[in-house]
Amino acid sequence: MSTSDRDGNPAAEAHVHLSALGVHLKAHGFTVDPVAGGITVRNPSAPGWRVSRRIAQDTITCAPRKSDSGRYWYFTSWRQPIAEADRITDALMAIKAYLGAPT
Repeated sequence: MSTSDRDGNPAAEAHVHLSALGVHLKAHGFTVDPVAGGITVRNPSAPGWRVSRRIAQDTITCAPRKSDSGRYWYFTSWRQPIAEADRITDALMAIKAYLGAPT
């Protein structure tokens, strides 16, 4: 979606981008749950989770990035940029890398 196509509703645009990312993440074996302002992504196949009962997870958000002319970006829960929202494959690869790709 280009800047000129935006309808001026940041929450709606973020939701659209997060929904699209969620579909891709689910296709790669992650579980995805909507939460206020984002999606929680879990990797139940992360190494060691069966022993510790901990599941690799993060809450991903989507918002305009001021340093990139207001383009929408995905962010980690600690506000680190992941990828521009129009680059879903890049975001998917980054999330797989830091949450561990499902087996």
